[in-house]
Amino acid sequence: MKNPSPFEKEKEIHNGVLKYLQTNPQGKHISDIQKETGISRKTLEKHLSLLEHENEIYCKQFGPTRVYYPNHRIHHIDFEVIKSKNRTIWTNVIENEYGLFLLIQEKRKISDEWVNKGSVLIPYENTKEFSEKLNSLLNSNRIRKILENKK
Repeated sequence: MKNPSPFEKEKEIHNGVLKYLQTNPQGKHISDIQKETGISRKTLEKHLSLLEHENEIYCKQFGPTRVYYPNHRIHHIDFEVIKSKNRTIWTNVIENEYGLFLLIQEKRKISDEWVNKGSVLIPYENTKEFSEKLNSLLNSNRIRKILENKK
């Protein structure tokens, strides 16, 4: 059997951390995860952060202690997809224990798998203001001048 590529190793660790948390719905502290999985703390911090950005897990802080939980509480209400070259932007309206949110994620397909490249979470009550500010930015004189110069 050949050695896995660095990308495959990262994917294996990422999926392993997620599966570990899914089998521990009561939540786990990073020290417990480290002891029980044997993954270094630095690597765990990176993957826990990524999983939080992907909304696969969530974290609750109790004083200085952070406890990580699998995210079974997100309900996807509706979504739209915007495709541009090798990028895909997913816009989702989601609901969790804190309310409704607009979730905007850039995902890329790498080796037949979707990989999250970044996300923004906007409280639903701020989406109208976000939309107005975005439209104002996109229609600003500076942007128009740049676009005109590129023609």
